[in-house]
Amino acid sequence: MDENNIKNKSIIHKDNSLHRLDLSFLKHINSEEYKISDLLSYWIKDFANYHDEEKTFDCSQIKTFKRGNIIKANLGFNIGNELGGLHYCIVLNKNDNPKNGTLNVIPLTSKNKNYKGCINLGDEIYELLNTNLQLEKNFLYNLVKENKSQSITEQMQKELEYIHKLSVEIKKMKQNSVALVNQITTISKQRLFDIDILHKVKLSSNTLNKLDKTILENFTK
Repeated sequence: MDENNIKNKSIIHKDNSLHRLDLSFLKHINSEEYKISDLLSYWIKDFANYHDEEKTFDCSQIKTFKRGNIIKANLGFNIGNELGGLHYCIVLNKNDNPKNGTLNVIPLTSKNKNYKGCINLGDEIYELLNTNLQLEKNFLYNLVKENKSQSITEQMQKELEYIHKLSVEIKKMKQNSVALVNQITTISKQRLFDIDILHKVKLSSNTLNKLDKTILENFTK
């Protein structure tokens, strides 16, 4: 098949896909499902951005993660009972490295789930964030106390900005967290959002042991 034929087929496929997508949008709008229509449009835009940036995305510039770290990720448009949108997740990787472009994660939700494959983490993440906030405030206090020039230094400015971002994150966060072990998934590091805010948050060994037990019960027995 020559190059012109390949190009023409690609254009036809593109037009057919856009037409089908437009029908889907119109169906949701005519059914007054405006939220679904908006979520789908947001995800298509995000997906197009991810796709365009994929070849230039450098995972080595992303920090490495440890098992039990908490991240925030854009899980995309959900189908059925899948969890979609922006959610906190628990990192499962034991051996993450700068060349690794993906993470294995357990999605988190604030909605109560009592069925098998879910673990209620309570307020653990919320409390960890609040502890970090207090530590950062104490660190800033010491910087100010030790500052002889009485002017705001670059380090102090960065600390102020970080404290502000962390405070905003805590205000937006629901206190109760539920780990959806039955929805373990692999995501690209391109999906990560506001990495710096959560970089010091790590679940306790006790919670990680509970997760391991639930994983074994759900996937190996």
